[in-house]
Amino acid sequence: MSTQQLNGTTAKLLVLVTGANQGLGYYASQQLASTGKYHIFLGSRDLNKAHKAIQQLVADDSVKVSEHDLEPIQINVTSDDSIKAAAKHVADKYGYLDILMNNAGIAAQQAANADGTGPTLRELYHRHYDTNLFGAAVVTEAFLPLLKKSTTEGGKRIAFTSSALSSLEWAATLDGEMSGANYPLYRSTKTAENMVMIHYARSLEAEGFVVSASDPGYCATNLNYYHGAKDPRQGAKALVIAATGVKEQIHGRVVDDESNAEPW
Repeated sequence: MSTQQLNGTTAKLLVLVTGANQGLGYYASQQLASTGKYHIFLGSRDLNKAHKAIQQLVADDSVKVSEHDLEPIQINVTSDDSIKAAAKHVADKYGYLDILMNNAGIAAQQAANADGTGPTLRELYHRHYDTNLFGAAVVTEAFLPLLKKSTTEGGKRIAFTSSALSSLEWAATLDGEMSGANYPLYRSTKTAENMVMIHYARSLEAEGFVVSASDPGYCATNLNYYHGAKDPRQGAKALVIAATGVKEQIHGRVVDDESNAEPW
């Protein structure tokens, strides 16, 4: 099926958003769908949750979206079999993908409980890297052949959801929440993810790709038990910019919701 055949005669960019049944991915999907320019695969580990998220988006009168622009897909970024199945589904149904948004991520407890129960430090690091880094890398490789088949303007895009906490410069020079003494586990996964992003930005640029990462800010989502000070709707704008923004402003960079590049 060609891009022109998708959703009738209207050319809409085909987008996959992982971890989109809640939080930043949910609102980024809403913002993309509200433009009428995109057909979004709303990715979730649980297909029922993806269906429920779409129902909620359609029922939300504050931002109008069409149910026809949202499609559920099951994808667990910690499972190679799940990733392969999702890529096969998109390949069989459409034969290409225009935009990949690697958004799925976790930020669990930073250490074992005081009484010694719970996961070990090694288990915590493995769990975080498996989702935040390995998952994003494997998903990108799995969908890269489909992204290379994109022929529509605005396609051949890969966006990663990063964080201001990934900045080595800020970790080394600032105090408070941005200090390197805070959250070494989570933030190190995002620093590593930035390196993966740069790899793809450099290696795929000659083929017309635009690759970037977003810094949505400290948003109130399930990732931090809704303790964030920023509205996730605002933070989701950074995800959209990283996926659809002007190449000269975002390519090979980590950008915020105003297209400002964050320091390394």
